[in-house]
Amino acid sequence: MDNDLRRNVFDWDDLQIFHAVATTGSMSAAATVLGCQQSTVSKRMRQLESRLSAQLIERRADGVVLTRAGSAALDYAVTMQRSAQRLETELAGMDRSLAGQVSLRVPDGLATYWLARHIPEFQRVNPEIVLKLINDRSAPASDTAAALSLTFTPDKSMDTEARALGSVHYMPMASREFIATYGAPRSLEDVLTLRFLRLEQYDPSLHLWQRKATATDEVVRYSFTADISSVLFETIRHGGGIAMAPTYLASLYPDELVVLDYDFHQDVRFWLKNSPGSLGITRIKCVADWIAELFNRRLHPWFREEFCHPSEFSDVEVIKPQT
Repeated sequence: MDNDLRRNVFDWDDLQIFHAVATTGSMSAAATVLGCQQSTVSKRMRQLESRLSAQLIERRADGVVLTRAGSAALDYAVTMQRSAQRLETELAGMDRSLAGQVSLRVPDGLATYWLARHIPEFQRVNPEIVLKLINDRSAPASDTAAALSLTFTPDKSMDTEARALGSVHYMPMASREFIATYGAPRSLEDVLTLRFLRLEQYDPSLHLWQRKATATDEVVRYSFTADISSVLFETIRHGGGIAMAPTYLASLYPDELVVLDYDFHQDVRFWLKNSPGSLGITRIKCVADWIAELFNRRLHPWFREEFCHPSEFSDVEVIKPQT
């Protein structure tokens, strides 16, 4: 290959690195996502900017900001990734085999407490499908890394299809151990004297109960915060304090948890997303149908869009304020 031709060959790895930097907002976060050293990310970014003769990012102490050229380049990068994914989908469109890998991006709470317990049965029925679960924070914001994605944010893009699966409803909960140690609160004033735990939303577009939470923050005492929902839920189960938790936990752990019913609950809807045409691939459709059945609202009323009180589907103890 002569030198002129070498200069015209575009290094797609550099473009992938730029996409990770642009979508995560920093060199260090991109390095974590890509599984490489931050110095490698920085070096490859400089190479890409030199190759394009344009500055794509402004490097700041708290991260990076896209320049005008960088914004344009990101649009092209996303379009090229989606085009590549569509090409793969179309070429595999006649694939009727129930064999091969299917990747699914999913929030850690739903993955840990709902999907995981149903995966063994899926494996028994579909032994040739390799199911790959991807944490929704382990890849850049684009959904190109997964064939399917469970998400709390609807996609308004024409490049993805989304169907509503239901809602996750939240109520204050504590463990029986915590209540046995500190006593059962019989009024809202009693509750506010106890330890609270809080989930810090890593996605700024998710504000599950922002208005009430802002007012609550002024009077409650948070002893623990986490941005990993499974860690928060386990801390509740093991007596760490009171926190907003999904009501489906009451169906899973009725002998361990207590619901504090103070006429306060919140909900957040969730969707299953896929790229157009991908459900024509048999193994992807198989996984999508399995996911839809897992969140069947007739069988699992805690995922209904309308609120269903835990007492309607569980023997969990419910504490209400005394009148």
